[in-house]
Amino acid sequence: MPGFTIHIAIAKEYIKKHKTEIHNIDEFIEGSIAPDYIPIINKKITKSMTHYGFWGDWTRDDQMIHLDKFLEDEKVDFNTDYWKGYFIHLLADDYFDRIYFREEARQAKKNQETFHEDYDCLNEEIIKRYDVGKIEKIDKYMKKIKKEPKYLKLEKIVQFIEEMSNINIEEQIGSS
Repeated sequence: MPGFTIHIAIAKEYIKKHKTEIHNIDEFIEGSIAPDYIPIINKKITKSMTHYGFWGDWTRDDQMIHLDKFLEDEKVDFNTDYWKGYFIHLLADDYFDRIYFREEARQAKKNQETFHEDYDCLNEEIIKRYDVGKIEKIDKYMKKIKKEPKYLKLEKIVQFIEEMSNINIEEQIGSS
């Protein structure tokens, strides 16, 4: 799954490209990090719960986000920008893990590693490029180290951010 910085970059680009759709920017960004942040602050809630499916090993074929379960959840209200942000987070995770970076995840697993250090290597450039502001509660998860990433390449991350921010939430809701 993408790190916090990538999720916020997607949200910020989405807001730029869909100016009339998002009315409360802070709420949208809050929703875009919620599925990963909620389990940090409440240990009784797992990422499988916040991601509406089985969550854990990036390289397993049975890892899945059940968007239909999310869309059927009574608390989800697409009249609020929070839930739109939450939805784009789930879409980004699903696409990132199962499709876009599948081979990189398999290679990292083969080497008994994850992408966490790669995120730290890419964060500074993503923060600068997408004007990702500081969010106090997650700042410690947005580390910056000066080193080349091992698995994730900046160009492919930028392409991913662009593709995810181009989607139309309304269309995705209708097709899910």
